[in-house]
Amino acid sequence: MIKRVVNLIDERLRALHGITEFTNSQSCIFRMQVTTCEHGFLLADGTPIATGSRIIVLHLWNEHVPPFPSAGPTLSWARHMSCALDNSLSELERHLSARPDLDDILFIRAEMAFATTERRNQLLALAGKYGFEPVKPTKQSLLRRFHRLGENILLAMLVLANNPASFRADTLRRSCTSIFASRASLRRRADNPRKVVIASNRRVV
Repeated sequence: MIKRVVNLIDERLRALHGITEFTNSQSCIFRMQVTTCEHGFLLADGTPIATGSRIIVLHLWNEHVPPFPSAGPTLSWARHMSCALDNSLSELERHLSARPDLDDILFIRAEMAFATTERRNQLLALAGKYGFEPVKPTKQSLLRRFHRLGENILLAMLVLANNPASFRADTLRRSCTSIFASRASLRRRADNPRKVVIASNRRVV
């Protein structure tokens, strides 16, 4: 009952904010939202992302995220996630290539939540392998902070409803960092797909 209510709330919010599926693939772990960039950013190579430009924002497709092992993440689970990430980004590139109305969108944004500095560095290193890089955070208004708290509460509810083994008590107080990747990096990945072998069940420390 609780799972159905939480997922219904999530469904209504997705409809309100225009968050949609871009593929029927069961291994895709993202949905997408077309929105505008609230603040200008400068990537590491000097490429500017202008305020007001249209971007794609990725949102986790919670029901498709590989179930978190009760004993903690294993190498096998991590490789499943790696395969899911590869497939998701490939599916996104195929979708965008078939949408000339989105040709003006040059960047993809995602939000990463961190509990510790060590975990932050690990996740940013992983994101870098997929062409994403962090940008300098902007000062958040009080309203934005309350909005972030609401997002964390919804995330915690979705995790508890769909993948309870991955729930952590620090979910509500995690900080968030924006990461960006260019459409060009998506195309390069599509042209040179990686091969990932799923084999081990060892724990990931």
